[in-house]
Amino acid sequence: MKIQLSISLLASNRAASLERCLDSLRPLLMQIPSELIIVYTGTDERVKEIAGRYTDKIIPFTWCDNFSAARNVGLWAAKGEWFMYIDDDEWFEDVTEIRDFFLSGEYRHYGSALYKQKNFTEWDGIHYSVYHAFRMARI
Repeated sequence: MKIQLSISLLASNRAASLERCLDSLRPLLMQIPSELIIVYTGTDERVKEIAGRYTDKIIPFTWCDNFSAARNVGLWAAKGEWFMYIDDDEWFEDVTEIRDFFLSGEYRHYGSALYKQKNFTEWDGIHYSVYHAFRMARI
């Protein structure tokens, strides 16, 4: 199977938000030829257990206060045509636009793409700003 999208996720010690993040990626993983790579920067065994329910591609990484270094580990392991990264405290409410971008073949015409990301100012989930995240690129 030719992999269209490699999704790399940085996972630290946030078990509660990790599962929400992984569940939000499930439609992409099920509908697009894709792979999930988890770069594990934490120490919480529960996080490794949760991650193992979603993928067998779990790469340990000793945290060195360098997000780029950790993300590059996921990039080096990626086998897809495209690469996307996300962190364990983020999740999608709807992946329809990303899914359609790949299923329609539109991805073939671009070298990078963005998606809209909501950045919440409080944990109540009411107040947020919208950010255009450039987190997808052709490898």
